[in-house]
Amino acid sequence: MTDANRRSVLKLLSSAAFVGGVGTAGAQPPDERGKPKKGRIRKMGHSLLSDPVGEYAEEDIRDDGQYGVVGSFFGKGGSFLVDLRDPTDPEEAHRVPSSADTRNADVAFDPRDGLYYRSQEPNNDDGEGGVEVIDYGYEEGSVSDPEIIAGIDVGPTHNIFPHPEEPILYATNETTGDPGLDIVDVSEPSGPAVLGEGGPDGALHDMVVDPETDRMHCAYIFAGEDGFEGYAILDVSDPANPETVGSFNYAQKSDYTEVGEEGFELCHYADYDPERELAYVGDEKAEDVPGGKHVFDIGYDEGSPENPVPIGFTVSPNAEVMEEENEAFDWTTHNHDVISKGSNTLLVSGDYHEGTVVYDVSDPTDPTPTDRYRTDDAEVVSDLIFSLGEPPMAWGANYSEARDLVFTSDMITGVYTFKVTPARAKD
Repeated sequence: MTDANRRSVLKLLSSAAFVGGVGTAGAQPPDERGKPKKGRIRKMGHSLLSDPVGEYAEEDIRDDGQYGVVGSFFGKGGSFLVDLRDPTDPEEAHRVPSSADTRNADVAFDPRDGLYYRSQEPNNDDGEGGVEVIDYGYEEGSVSDPEIIAGIDVGPTHNIFPHPEEPILYATNETTGDPGLDIVDVSEPSGPAVLGEGGPDGALHDMVVDPETDRMHCAYIFAGEDGFEGYAILDVSDPANPETVGSFNYAQKSDYTEVGEEGFELCHYADYDPERELAYVGDEKAEDVPGGKHVFDIGYDEGSPENPVPIGFTVSPNAEVMEEENEAFDWTTHNHDVISKGSNTLLVSGDYHEGTVVYDVSDPTDPTPTDRYRTDDAEVVSDLIFSLGEPPMAWGANYSEARDLVFTSDMITGVYTFKVTPARAKD
């Protein structure tokens, strides 16, 4: 890869696309101190899918765990619906190709059966932005014969999140001088209506809605000249009119300086704990000291939604400084999901060159990686548009509580299904 091409790739992954030291022990419940770490992962199935030219990107798993969907980065891959009814043998149910000029980095199921969305970002001047609505059984389409029933014109879009209970779709706004969130009414999927913008100014990278608390957890990756960078919490009790509740400003904190030491840069992904007043926030760095995952107290002890307090931090299991060209993104953390089982809380995360990683966060002041699976099963046939090294290159992980099933996408080797359990970690 030429230096120019590499700079282009890093810009696409980090700027348009795009959590150091353990917190205080004061928030640590007595019954968590000294407990053995838990969290094991076991592969159930794998598929390279149809392996078109290019790379796979974000994945989602339907709430019932019967289907998954995967996006793509470069090439004409588009989006892929994956039949997970037999989790030991995931099968491609359909592929909706895209233009080589446009990438579909994110995909997400609508809560209504038969619909999913895919984001659109231009790869060049001929590419398109916005979001496409795909019907695979809602009205016109089917699993085997899907239909693109609408396009949503909200400009270049890296990530999307449908409200879990209301017909509202949220999309990231990549313009740092504007509010970070685009808000879309999708009550009529074939005729969506853009309602407006919300959230702090700045480049919002991703967001997740907790319907139980009516909170949106937001990761702002770039501030621009006058915007915000860091972790923000929005009130979405009125889904069409989000209001900022609180935030943690990265600009006021130190950068990463040493592997394993807490820093705050390039806030990339934020998710909530379904059982405890905690949030898990990841930073993504392409070069030098890798980003890690922060645990924020948002009501667990001294923190609150208005004043999130970092109390724990971890890096990926083999984290090291990324100095070589082919090490870009290798050891930074990426997209994760939360698995709550009894007194145990685990994160499962697609962490690029680590593969799929399990972290024990039962003690939020001492998050610890406990197991991993290298997602490098496949012999890749098709060409890659760019290469950031050899697989694994896991993008993310999503969990279906209904089927106790984890679904992961690797950019190079396809999709995987896993069982993650709170068994005692390997010594």
